[in-house]
Amino acid sequence: MRSEFPNTNLAASTRTSNLLAGDINEFVPVPSMVTIYGISSATGIKLTVMASKDTVVDRKEITAIGTSLLIPDHMRTQFAVGAGTRLAIFLDETAGVATTDVPIAVDVDPL
Repeated sequence: MRSEFPNTNLAASTRTSNLLAGDINEFVPVPSMVTIYGISSATGIKLTVMASKDTVVDRKEITAIGTSLLIPDHMRTQFAVGAGTRLAIFLDETAGVATTDVPIAVDVDPL
């Protein structure tokens, strides 16, 4: 199942709350493969991905620049999780400039 966040905006030097909070993919019901895609309209956007207490991606810069998310070209990470895993995705703006259009998509596919 895919969750899409097409227009995530960040104020200068801020961090988003969990993008998946309240989303159907926040809690994974069965063992699954998780794939995260992302692109940014500016440099300085960093991605953090948590799977329960494990940090899967720790403030990795989204290097693809643009406003149109292309799947599978803009894959940032892929990993397997067990049933009951809570997913969390955060974006950090580190360049000190407000940023618009940071599209993110998450695929959770049962194994």
